[in-house]
Amino acid sequence: MAAETVELAKNVIAFLLTGIGSTVLFLMPGYLLGTTMDRGRHGPAVSERAFVAKVAGGSMVVHLIMLWWTAPLAAAIVRHGPGRYVGQIAAWTVMVLLVVPVALGAGLSFLSDLRRPAWLHRLLVRVGLSSVTRISEAWDWVFSRGFPAYVRVGLAEGRTVHGLFADQSFASSDPAHRDLYLQQQWTAEDDWFAEPYPGTKGIWLNGSSIVSIEFFDGRSGEEDVDDPA
Repeated sequence: MAAETVELAKNVIAFLLTGIGSTVLFLMPGYLLGTTMDRGRHGPAVSERAFVAKVAGGSMVVHLIMLWWTAPLAAAIVRHGPGRYVGQIAAWTVMVLLVVPVALGAGLSFLSDLRRPAWLHRLLVRVGLSSVTRISEAWDWVFSRGFPAYVRVGLAEGRTVHGLFADQSFASSDPAHRDLYLQQQWTAEDDWFAEPYPGTKGIWLNGSSIVSIEFFDGRSGEEDVDDPA
């Protein structure tokens, strides 16, 4: 009886490990591909079924791309066992589960932001790969572009804040807790940018207080900041 219990326990553990391994093998590439492609941006809400389908579809794409390596390696393992192919298995695992999904996701993310040529942008919109269709809110789309800009922020109490949004600034991507940090606050003359506040280290703004944000041509945050006019 004890021997049977031990054997049963081994079978259960083997079954669980096989199930976990299979799940990671078939879903992790798609998850990393989607996460890299979205770069943390929040898209339209989807159901759990749609999320799983998206992840599974991404994994299928990755595995199809790597089929040229997977098929011969699997055939060799079946014929000779895994012992002599440990190095190849490790390299294949890293490439399929990490490198290829991340590289493909980064490439698709770059492609999704293209606006030119116009025919390519229209095609990306039609097939749902454009960032315009994959991001649910203008806030996320604007700030994900990462451009330097002078911004004029209108607040609910009627006050206007002038400042610089550049590489040291931050805009929250959490729709439940919007906030904005500008790395410099500027003084204003006639409601236009005059000069940075002396010793400014930036300003934090509560997203719930923001009514509007206007963007004007800016320069890299590393350059000296002069009058934007």
